[in-house]
Amino acid sequence: MAKQRILQFLVSLLILSSCQVNDEAPAIHSVSFETNGGTQIPTQEVTHGEVVTKPVDPERAGHEFLNWTKNDDPYNFEEEVLNDFTLIAEWEAIAVTYNVTFQFDNGAADSVVTVIENDFITEPNDPTKDDYVFVAWMSGEEVFDFATPITKETILIANYKEAYKPNVNPDATPFITEVLDFSPAPGQFVNYVDKEPSMENIIGDSHQFISLGTFGGSVTFKFDHSIMNNDGNDLAIYGNSFTGPYGDSCEPGIVMVCQDLNGNGIADDDEPWYQLKGSEYDKPETKHNFKITYFKPEEGENEYEIKYVSEYAGETEEGVLDFKPVEPFHQHAMFPNSSYYTEGQITFEGTCLASNLTEEDGIYSNNAYDWGYADNKGYEQEGVLQAADVFDLDNAVDKEGNKVNLVAVDFVKVHTATTDMAGWLGERSTEIVKAADISLLEIE
Repeated sequence: MAKQRILQFLVSLLILSSCQVNDEAPAIHSVSFETNGGTQIPTQEVTHGEVVTKPVDPERAGHEFLNWTKNDDPYNFEEEVLNDFTLIAEWEAIAVTYNVTFQFDNGAADSVVTVIENDFITEPNDPTKDDYVFVAWMSGEEVFDFATPITKETILIANYKEAYKPNVNPDATPFITEVLDFSPAPGQFVNYVDKEPSMENIIGDSHQFISLGTFGGSVTFKFDHSIMNNDGNDLAIYGNSFTGPYGDSCEPGIVMVCQDLNGNGIADDDEPWYQLKGSEYDKPETKHNFKITYFKPEEGENEYEIKYVSEYAGETEEGVLDFKPVEPFHQHAMFPNSSYYTEGQITFEGTCLASNLTEEDGIYSNNAYDWGYADNKGYEQEGVLQAADVFDLDNAVDKEGNKVNLVAVDFVKVHTATTDMAGWLGERSTEIVKAADISLLEIE
């Protein structure tokens, strides 16, 4: 009886233990995904012994997804899950590219160039458009800088301006028809005639002259047509240089030219001036962008002493131009009168030539330079060019000294090229009698 009861107890215990095991819930495991910079993948909760559902491949800019790894090995999504773990995304870097579209705005089809991210696009040859000149490639409202790395889809549009059109006049005359500006520097001849009548002196086939004063003094004029750039010399500027047994009198002037780009008959501030390169242009002693300010003597100060401040290559110099030796010959102020300026000071900037003035026993010689300057060597010419220095527009350079190709010019400016003072001869002042379009002169 006792044995029977013990057996029943053991059977009941076994049945109870079996029921307790079957009622226990299965384990749940978390499987997370590390995308290493890719799009996020949600964590999966997986029943113990089940498998992970393979997610949609993540995406990452500049990369191609390869697979999921566990412990650095590719993961098998048929593997039963027995614990928590993290799957790691494996990537391969790929090149990101963008299209750069060139829109020529001249009837030509757009050009599309594919560029790797952060690389640079090569600037193409300048496009052409009838009656226009290419200016720049524009990105929106800004000029595109080709040193900029490409980081997005880019559209570049060609920007043009109207091409320069020479003024062709079938009734053109050879000589100056209008003086646009006369801005003399201090000088012994300046105040003999006021500004307006002085400007009339060099119009037409003149035999009078204007004196520009010392360095920087200038005159700007034009013709009734454009001076075309033909073979050989194109422009003649007449002065009063001479040579003789007691020394030379050559008072060189720098010659500048400008195109009337908008056709309004005025040399506007945004229309660039070009220098006609002369023999001294590239010499180290020539001072480009030389700047000088002259000060009108105050009441009670000597009118024959003109104070100045010059600036060049970061250095400043103060001094006085001494006109006292010319006082016996010129009984008036040396600073231009109020018909020229109402201010108490005037400033000029331009190319200044090194002095070649010589003096011996009180005899001064303003010697000529080799070529390329007004009022310099006109005495060498004969016939209708007698007293003229001649100029070829092919010698034009921009402010950096680069050669420019000019089909024609409309405005001419001459300024005195030196700061020389020659004792009783006074300042070395460029003097202009007239100017002419050589192509319209009857040269034998």
